[in-house]
Amino acid sequence: MKKVKLKKILQTFVVANELKKKYAKINNINEYKKIYFESEKKIKKYSEQKLLSNISDKYRVKRYKSCDWYFGRIKIDNTGVWPRMGNITDNLLIKNSKWSANQIYKNSTKIVKYKLNHLFRIMPFVSHLNRYMPIIVIKDGVIRSEKKYLKQKYDIDDGCHRTICLALTGKIFINAYIGIQKQ
Repeated sequence: MKKVKLKKILQTFVVANELKKKYAKINNINEYKKIYFESEKKIKKYSEQKLLSNISDKYRVKRYKSCDWYFGRIKIDNTGVWPRMGNITDNLLIKNSKWSANQIYKNSTKIVKYKLNHLFRIMPFVSHLNRYMPIIVIKDGVIRSEKKYLKQKYDIDDGCHRTICLALTGKIFINAYIGIQKQ
């Protein structure tokens, strides 16, 4: 694992949020790359304070500040998605991300279409997304704290949909920014 600065994690989160607003307009990988690199160029100029002000969830800000950050490759099997990710029923999300991806796939005809739209939109670009926007995880679970969720080595803070798509494409390892709580 390689140590990274908090600012890199904040940039990745803010870029990911910018892209979410534009996914519906993207028709191919070239359009995606253009939009991604334009957003990244703009956001790289932001100060840490401006990046923090772009994150409305103050609990997320607190989590990010309370961690030391590293870049590494982790197994999808060791991650867990957010409770109620994308308003998908909890019983499909209680185990690890790979299991959740399989459950979503098996039950896709029973899930209301609009809840799957984000997955459908990013699926063609997901490998590129993970190359340039690693998922953001917190080690030793602070997000999936409800008892019904099986504890995973890493809780995904940002990138649940990307992780589900990567699992569905057969990926075993993914790029991640790993937050480890400061002692």
